[in-house]
Amino acid sequence: MTLKEFKLDLDKLINISDQVFLVPHLGADFDAISSCIAMALIVRKYKKPFYIILDEEPTKIEPGVKKIVDDICTKFPIINMEKYKQLSKDNDLLIACDVNRDYLLCCKDYLHGFKNIAVIDHHEDDNGLKTSYKCIDVNSSSTAELMVDLLCMNNIKVDSKIANYLLAGIYLDTNKFTKNVSFKTMDINSRLMKKGASIDFVNELFEEDFLSDRKVQQLVNKANFFTYTIALAISSDDVKYTKEELAKVADYLLKYKVDAAFAAGFIDNDLISISARSKGRIDVGDVMKKLSGGGNVYSAATKIGNSSIDKVGEDLNKILMPDFCKNLIK
Repeated sequence: MTLKEFKLDLDKLINISDQVFLVPHLGADFDAISSCIAMALIVRKYKKPFYIILDEEPTKIEPGVKKIVDDICTKFPIINMEKYKQLSKDNDLLIACDVNRDYLLCCKDYLHGFKNIAVIDHHEDDNGLKTSYKCIDVNSSSTAELMVDLLCMNNIKVDSKIANYLLAGIYLDTNKFTKNVSFKTMDINSRLMKKGASIDFVNELFEEDFLSDRKVQQLVNKANFFTYTIALAISSDDVKYTKEELAKVADYLLKYKVDAAFAAGFIDNDLISISARSKGRIDVGDVMKKLSGGGNVYSAATKIGNSSIDKVGEDLNKILMPDFCKNLIK
C-alpha cells in the first residue's frame, strides 16, 4: 500500500489499540532505531501508551546506536522482552520498523499475542510478516526516509536531535550518499537539515572504535575478487564479528571497481552472518534469498547456523558462478 493509505490504516489501528509496541530488527542500526523514535512521536500524538522493545545486551549494541538509546531513554520508554511480557494485553498493536520478517524480531515467539501488526520498511517483502497493514517501499533509500514523510503527514515537528537521528539512518543505508540515492532522498535530507540536522553530528555517530576498525580492515584485506567484479571476504573461524562490522566490510569493498561485495564471518559460536552490498547491477537480495536470507538490490544479508565458514564460502562461491550472475545483471 502507499504511504498515504498506510497512514489511514495506522490512524485506525492506533485509535482502537490499548497500547502500542514498536520494534526494530535485531541488531538495530541507525535506520531502525531512528524509525522507531519517529513512529513513537506519531503514537504519542494519539495519547496512547507506547514502548520501544530493544532486547539486546548493552555491550552488543553498536556504539553509535547506543549513544542514541542512552540519549532518548528518559523521553521514550525502552523495554526488554521480560518487561513486555509483564505489560502485554489483549488489545496491543505491534509496529515493526525497518523489518518485515519474523525471525528478525526479538518478539518473534509472541506475535500471536498482538491484536494487530503493522509494518513499515524498505526491504523486499518475500515471505514477510503476515499482516494486511504494510507499507513496503523498496525504492526508498531507507525506512527513515519514509518516516520523514509520515511525520509530515501527521503534522509532527521534530527537533534537531531527532532530525539528526533520521539523517543518520539515511546516511547509513545509502553508504554515506554513494548508493540508492534519488531526488526524493536528497529532498528529505534538505528538509532534515532545515530542522537542524548536521552532517558533522552524524559523522560523530559514525566514529569508529579503533579495535573494531582494525578487524574490519583485516577482513577487507582478505577479500578475493573474481568474475563480474564481485568481492568476496570470508573470515577465519577464530574471529567473531558483529553484523555491523561485516556490513562495514561489504560497504568498504564497494569503493573498489566491483559491482557487488559480500562479507561473511561468525557473529556467535554457531552462527555465521553474510552481509551483501551492490551498486545496482547485481541483485544481492536475490543472492541472499538462495541462502534463506533477504534484502533488496543494494543491501541484503542472511544468517546460517551449524555450518563451517569454509562451507559457507563454498556455497556462496557456487551461487556466484558466472551462469547465475548473468541472470542478475540488468
